[in-house]
Amino acid sequence: MRTTAMAALMACGLALVACDDETTTAPKGKVVATQSDGKLPAWLDVRDGMEPALWLRSREVGHPVLATDPEVDRLRRALRQAAERFIEEPRMIANRTAQTGDLLAEAGNREQAVDILVGMIDVADATPHKQIYGALCQHYLNLRKSGMDRSAALAQLVASYKAQNNL
Repeated sequence: MRTTAMAALMACGLALVACDDETTTAPKGKVVATQSDGKLPAWLDVRDGMEPALWLRSREVGHPVLATDPEVDRLRRALRQAAERFIEEPRMIANRTAQTGDLLAEAGNREQAVDILVGMIDVADATPHKQIYGALCQHYLNLRKSGMDRSAALAQLVASYKAQNNL
């Protein structure tokens, strides 16, 4: 009797293993949530459970992307670095980055979100203190609107922050 029960149990186990079909076409990775109308939210709200890097990349390309998108990973790394240098949380940094990108694009100076983040991180590295990301983005926007290109504006900001901190 025990051998029959054991054989039946093993057969069930083998059947379950055989059911594991690895050829499923379900997307791997988290997909950014959309609103009920299928659109991405314009801004990340405090109550949103969306990952800021995933939202930022999806917003940038205009449709939801998978969490495995290589650009999402670049944004994750940049947001982690930014969180160490600025007082705002990643959600607010993502919102301000999106806003900065929108304002630059309106002025004809389109920049990728990751490039905006990395530029602000480089400026923040010119000072030993945590900075306010929104204020730094505003300074950058003012310099760009005055006619400076990206490199000149970032160099001016680095020099300004070093001078403020006597570095």
